[in-house]
Amino acid sequence: MARTTPDNRPSFFHRKVFMGVTWLEMILYFLVFACQGLILAVPTALSRKVAPTWLISVAVDSASMGLACLPGWWLIFRRYRDRPLKKRFLLHLYAAPVYIIAWLVMMDVYHLIIGHPVISLKDFALTFFPTLVFYVQVFAMLHVYHFYRERESQLQKEKELSALAFNSEINALKAQIQPHFLFNTLNSISASVPAEQESTRELIARLADTFRYSLYCTEHEWVPLQEEIRFIRTMLEVEHSRFKDRLQFDISPLNGAANILVPSMLLQPVVENAVRHGIAPSIDGGRISIAVEQLPGKLKIIISDTGVGYAGNPQDLLASPGVGLKNTRQRLELLFSETIHITRNQPSGLVFTFYIHTNAHATENSIDHRR
Repeated sequence: MARTTPDNRPSFFHRKVFMGVTWLEMILYFLVFACQGLILAVPTALSRKVAPTWLISVAVDSASMGLACLPGWWLIFRRYRDRPLKKRFLLHLYAAPVYIIAWLVMMDVYHLIIGHPVISLKDFALTFFPTLVFYVQVFAMLHVYHFYRERESQLQKEKELSALAFNSEINALKAQIQPHFLFNTLNSISASVPAEQESTRELIARLADTFRYSLYCTEHEWVPLQEEIRFIRTMLEVEHSRFKDRLQFDISPLNGAANILVPSMLLQPVVENAVRHGIAPSIDGGRISIAVEQLPGKLKIIISDTGVGYAGNPQDLLASPGVGLKNTRQRLELLFSETIHITRNQPSGLVFTFYIHTNAHATENSIDHRR
């Protein structure tokens, strides 16, 4: 992450100039470029056999090398910067030949302009190794710089996660009392309901299930997806008893994703938002659909509703002062470097899409609801 000044702005060296390139990155790049020029010029200068045209040729040669590196810079540190380091290293197999060809073309054009013959095969063979060394110098320094930046970013995320976990633990300890009390109270009420009011007894039992799960989540940061979905289904059944036919819902089969661990209570704020702001204000109500798609290394979660929708830019909802969506967005960013994508649904309503990265050992025994 970029270092900031006391007023929370990025420091000068970490300010972006263009295309996400920072001042420090540019300085490092042109520092290597200047060093290359000095390496070529100093030995001749010491021998006192320096001609102005030769110095110009050295400057053009170094500048050509610097410009020829730009395609590789863009490819490795911009276009594919999120790829694993090993794959980015392999990109040099494509970037290095492009660099050599680009440098050769620029130098030939320069020689034609000043009336010199183009670079011969012999001259190219003699200059090939120093030219390639310059490429290695530039990208070695850039890789070190970017590794340092990525490491800093990771450490910052770990600090934020640690602070978030600490606050969550404190809040969880506080929150344990109320759900536990309500859970026991609901069980007592359910036991006192006459048998002829079975629908009321079932509703109270579902409410008790939601509090049981809430209590469980204060002790478990990660839960199997099937348990999270079971809680969401129970929550929607409780809401259905309130809205009746104005609220319909469907949940896609989980198939092989049932036991994959996901952050607890991650879906609940999004579903609650769909009920509260999508279905509740609509006279005719609507349908909430939850779809889970298993992709390589991640789960794609789609939560859509056919409620009233949102008149403005849907993505602006993430900046709203509400706690639910804000909390979910922050957890996705800190845990997976992901965010929530909000689009319009047809014929009405909104679609919330986000990704959860899966874990190779992400399985856990199901919750025993008989506890």
